[in-house]
Amino acid sequence: MLNMFDYWAGLWRSGSALTETGFKLAETLGAAHSVVESRTRTIADAARSPLKGDYAELGRMVPEKVEAFSKGAMAAMSNMHVIQSQMMQSWQLMARLGMAGRLPTATEWGTLATGQEKIVDHLSRAGGQALAPVHRTATANARRLSRKKQAG
Repeated sequence: MLNMFDYWAGLWRSGSALTETGFKLAETLGAAHSVVESRTRTIADAARSPLKGDYAELGRMVPEKVEAFSKGAMAAMSNMHVIQSQMMQSWQLMARLGMAGRLPTATEWGTLATGQEKIVDHLSRAGGQALAPVHRTATANARRLSRKKQAG
């Protein structure tokens, strides 16, 4: 049976998850700006003086992006599979209710609403889960490069 408190609390959690994802996205963008700025200087320094180039840093650029974006894509695809499965279950229930030839019972409405709430909950967390590996990599690089800049 549908518990309205749990339903509204779930919607509140979904909104919180979306808000958190927005903050993480902003933080990722700021970190990416810092990393691009630092690495652009590293590339320019290596171009001006190839023997003094920071090839360890240059060698990190592509592999870490491939890893972070691959993990993000895997999270997105995993979530997409779950969300599509939940939506199919919801559509099947709606079709059964529509073909029943009567109004749905309170329990049936509750089941439908609970299924919809699960879809909304999963959708609200999916973006953050896909962003997490990119956020982790970008912010870690920004911190590391900032320390390196301060030391050098």
